Amino acid sequence: MRQRVLEVLDDVARRLDTRLVFPALRGGFLDLHNFRAREWIPAVQAAGFVTAEGKASKRIYDLRHTYATMSLSAGVSLYSLARRMGTSVAMIDATYGHLAPDAEEYERELLDAFDARCLTSEGRG
Repeated sequence: MRQRVLEVLDDVARRLDTRLVFPALRGGFLDLHNFRAREWIPAVQAAGFVTAEGKASKRIYDLRHTYATMSLSAGVSLYSLARRMGTSVAMIDATYGHLAPDAEEYERELLDAFDARCLTSEGRG
């Protein structure tokens, strides 16, 4: 998680009866159907993300796509992102690979830097 998220979570009041960060009223897991109806849809509509019919146009699952997109834009590797998201590198590459157009250049830079470090250490030996 980002440092700023960890800092905000440190300020969230913890309940003693559960280890969950965002528990349901009785301390267990949130019911996704109730959360969607009571919290998510009204928040999305209030933010103005609505269809022509006035329905919420953003799904909770869209947050996963946003996370993947932002991660790749920040330079997170396909492998690391696949592990974090619990999926395969092939799926991440097929879905989001177009967001990493400089991947070959980045890889080349990493390998060139590695070669330079090896040459420097060999010269000292």
